[in-house]
Amino acid sequence: MKLLSPSLPQNLSPAPDFSIQAAHSVETQEPLSGLLVEHALLTGADLSGLTLEGVRFQGCRFLECDCSHWEMTDVVFQDCDLSGSTFADGIWCRVALEDCRALGTAFQQCGLQHVSFRGCKLSYANFTAQRVKGGLWSGCDLSQASMASCVWKGVAYSECNLTGVRFFHTPLAGVDLTTCRLEGLILSDAGEELRGVIVDRWQAGELARRLGIVIRE
Repeated sequence: MKLLSPSLPQNLSPAPDFSIQAAHSVETQEPLSGLLVEHALLTGADLSGLTLEGVRFQGCRFLECDCSHWEMTDVVFQDCDLSGSTFADGIWCRVALEDCRALGTAFQQCGLQHVSFRGCKLSYANFTAQRVKGGLWSGCDLSQASMASCVWKGVAYSECNLTGVRFFHTPLAGVDLTTCRLEGLILSDAGEELRGVIVDRWQAGELARRLGIVIRE
């Protein structure tokens, strides 16, 4: 599947006080569109229920904020810190996160379509029960993240640290993990999630040991 990139307006309007605009948007049920949000700093803010169209977040810090139920189309987060916030139950279409920090961030139960995470720090993030149609994780640290009970179509991983990732009840058939670090994956007892996964021979040996299989050479 070809991943579609966000399509942003050429001329974005600066948003000097994003929290005020967000509150107005929730109150009026009008989407936020065509905005450039730079260096916004919010801690513990309730930003739930926003609709965003054609928005770029640059160098923002949303720490332990409630960003649940966001509906986003053509949105970019670049060099942002979203650690400890929740983006649960969102609907994302053509969204990109680039060089972002999202430690322990909650992304569970989101519907993602054409969404990419590039160069992001995502340790302990929660991606449980996501529905993804076209997704890319490239150059990301996903150590100890949860990706349990996900439904994926057209998902790709490249050069990611997947140490200790919880893939419980997420089928990995057809997913190429040959460039990723896979130590300590958390799977079901039978390891049924691994059926059809693409790995190299060294990774296969690690996964075999995880399942109690003895390989003799």
